[in-house]
Amino acid sequence: MDPWRLIYHPDGDTADVVSHGAAVAEGRIAGKYQLSTTLVPNTVIVQRSRTRGIIAGADVRVDRDAAASAGIEVAQAPRQGRNSARAVSTVPLGELMAKGSRKFDAEEVEPDDPSVILYTSGTTGNPKGVTLTHRNFHYQCTTVVPSIIPFTPKDTVVGVLPLYHVYGLANGLVATLLFGARFVMVPQYSPAALLEAIAENEATIMPAIPSMYQHLLTIARARSTAMPRSLRYCVSGGAPLPLAVLREFADVFETEISEGYGLTETTSSVCCNLSGEGYKEGSIGRAATGVEMRVVDEAGGEVSPGEVGEIVIRSDTVTPGYWNNREATAAAFSGDGWFHTGDLGYRDEEGVFFITDRKKDLIIRGGFNISPREVEEVIMLHPKVHEAAVIGVKDKRGEDTVKAFVVVMKDKTLSEREIIDHCTDTVAPYKMPRIIEFVETLPKSATGKVLRSDLRGETVDMRLVEQETA
Repeated sequence: MDPWRLIYHPDGDTADVVSHGAAVAEGRIAGKYQLSTTLVPNTVIVQRSRTRGIIAGADVRVDRDAAASAGIEVAQAPRQGRNSARAVSTVPLGELMAKGSRKFDAEEVEPDDPSVILYTSGTTGNPKGVTLTHRNFHYQCTTVVPSIIPFTPKDTVVGVLPLYHVYGLANGLVATLLFGARFVMVPQYSPAALLEAIAENEATIMPAIPSMYQHLLTIARARSTAMPRSLRYCVSGGAPLPLAVLREFADVFETEISEGYGLTETTSSVCCNLSGEGYKEGSIGRAATGVEMRVVDEAGGEVSPGEVGEIVIRSDTVTPGYWNNREATAAAFSGDGWFHTGDLGYRDEEGVFFITDRKKDLIIRGGFNISPREVEEVIMLHPKVHEAAVIGVKDKRGEDTVKAFVVVMKDKTLSEREIIDHCTDTVAPYKMPRIIEFVETLPKSATGKVLRSDLRGETVDMRLVEQETA
């Protein structure tokens, strides 16, 4: 049996539930990702396959006999149309279900067999295929999730997140099914569609990303009608949530947003800043049940509370490694199974963790470390600012200086001077943005994470082949 089943369904609907569950039940590896004609990940994913093959257009002639004799597989794009040829080794879902039997026995698998391969967003380099096992998902949903999200069988969960991302898959679909709750899918995201789904279904739990909370607030500001009050628990993840958005959303929707933290490599959330008593503004909370977290220095030694270092994690939710990428796997793990997240942060005296930034995003000026997120949070508190992103750029002397990209609220005007004056009372002089660029939008990943690599001009299209010159 071919162990792979590619699940490519960018629109998102109940077919995702069927196809993913069927793949796991058959003991296959579900390869869930979104293909794109404009981004790098497709080529990188193909390159990580160890199968020798040819990918050809519909009108390209391929000598299949010669290819087969050389052990080369051929995948040919189909012509368009209802009766046209289909892509090699693919089966339409409708046909699969029509021919399927109601009786089947799930394939027995080992706990550490691969269940899903998810590709990272590639914000700090080429995308890597994260191998997640059956043990990873089982432990995440039976041990970690209950200590973060209070699921009950009576809950209605809004499924607005893409299921090719670990956040929507693990904390959304898989956890909801496990706890017997209701899963309401929003196949084509728009703020209006999300608000309608919440209101019509009296949704009680919503895992979402920061931009979605911002969009719902925009609708709330424009409407005179009351917003739905059914939400009892909201989780924000995938990217940092601005404090101003958190505060306003809590007031408008009469609920709290808990900011979670996790990675594809940890099967999503590993800690959460829980609402209510003990909530610490700006933190990611304590480590969840079954998760060990530490903050270490460059040598791997644990640092003191309040001292910034790299966050490392150890748990049964952590991936065993990257698909066909031993080098990346070895670089990500240290002794005794500690996974290095690449995120900088600190732990306070009460064991609460705070993220300051990605290691690669850190700005160093005059020997001082500057956290882009810290400066962004200050800029975001300006009432006319919709979004902001901060990076380090070189000045005339070749030293790092702070540059801010600012998206202004609709129908508002804002000057550089106003931004500088706003930051003066809060930001230390060496952290002050020296360059401000007003933009219409910020480049983001599928989960709403700002792509600072794009802002720095570091993105390289891996599909292009450079010709060597003599």
